[in-house]
Amino acid sequence: MLPKLPLDSPYTSCYCEENIYFLVRRFLEQAQVKDTWDISVVIVSNATKTVALWSQLKAPAANTAVIWDYHAVLVLRSRLGSRCRLFNTTPSIEEETWIYDFDSILEMPSGWEVYVRKTFPPDSDLPSQYRSLFRVVSGEEYLHYFASDRSHMLSPAANSSIEYISPPPPYPIICGPMAAVHGFTNNLMTHFVSMESTSEGYGTVMDREAFISWCSRQ
Repeated sequence: MLPKLPLDSPYTSCYCEENIYFLVRRFLEQAQVKDTWDISVVIVSNATKTVALWSQLKAPAANTAVIWDYHAVLVLRSRLGSRCRLFNTTPSIEEETWIYDFDSILEMPSGWEVYVRKTFPPDSDLPSQYRSLFRVVSGEEYLHYFASDRSHMLSPAANSSIEYISPPPPYPIICGPMAAVHGFTNNLMTHFVSMESTSEGYGTVMDREAFISWCSRQ
């Protein structure tokens, strides 16, 4: 069965990476979800940190894009998906790939084909600075190694103080257990958002074509 969004999963606007962190944790706590699905986090960004995403709640008008510096979603890929390809059968709900995006106007979750088509136009339709790259990280790795002190959300105010660009979540900052072991207090931008080839980031960086292949298990 396709897991629904847990009612107690926290959400704070403009803190997508933390919203997804808690959703990963909720899903990993459910044995049936963990046994049926591969749980992954996908960070969307590029070298200039200007990615164009459609179908976003923050869009200024219908059919227009939001330019994010980065975005985070959760992806469930069925562990049964390879069977339908082996026998050339139509996949069921439990054999598909699904995307959870708290900030999308699309259904939550959405099938990957609908989500990609309505969120990420083909690269050929976009100037290069707005094309998305996708860092795919396993849910367990994200939960263990993610750390953010939210400093990227601070900005100088008019009275010379420092203020948050958007109000932070009410709970303490997140530092995964392995991030703490390695002495990290903030690796969001360097190890997850960065798409540079020299990045020490976790997971695998893909372009749109490779991400589609990954979602479809081709």
